[in-house]
Amino acid sequence: MAKPIQLDFPTRNYEAELQQRLSQAPVEHAAAILEFYDLLEVLHKQKVLATLRGAVGAGDDLVGHLAKAAAQPEAIRAMRNLIAFSKILGQIDPELIESVARSIPPQLTDRNLRRHTPPPSLWKLARTFWSPPTRHALLAVGLVLAGVGYYMNKDRPTTADQA
Repeated sequence: MAKPIQLDFPTRNYEAELQQRLSQAPVEHAAAILEFYDLLEVLHKQKVLATLRGAVGAGDDLVGHLAKAAAQPEAIRAMRNLIAFSKILGQIDPELIESVARSIPPQLTDRNLRRHTPPPSLWKLARTFWSPPTRHALLAVGLVLAGVGYYMNKDRPTTADQA
């Protein structure tokens, strides 16, 4: 029959180990400690620490005020609109937004160019609006406007319903 192996582990002195780690910490982590002090100083100068201390001290009162404000119909609509808008933005190809940003003429962004650029001729305007890219963009804008108009009038009775 096998005999059990006797294991004797020395007892650990956690306090001594912590004291040793603590005494070595300033040397091992000097750069991090100095950066933390710099961050702490910036937070103090910007009154962030005072604001946090006040928010923690307010505790339940602050949460109560926030909950009351979030329960208002306007806040609920704003949150719903934000979620809906983020869904819309998520469906748009980022390349489309980048191409729109690139296509903005410098005359719209630079005031000096705007002053010194003559207005386009009627012929140039007509050519611009009859070009296929502009017609595609006008179609997209028209479809969006039609959707908004449909939504705005969906509860209103039509002339056929009134007869």
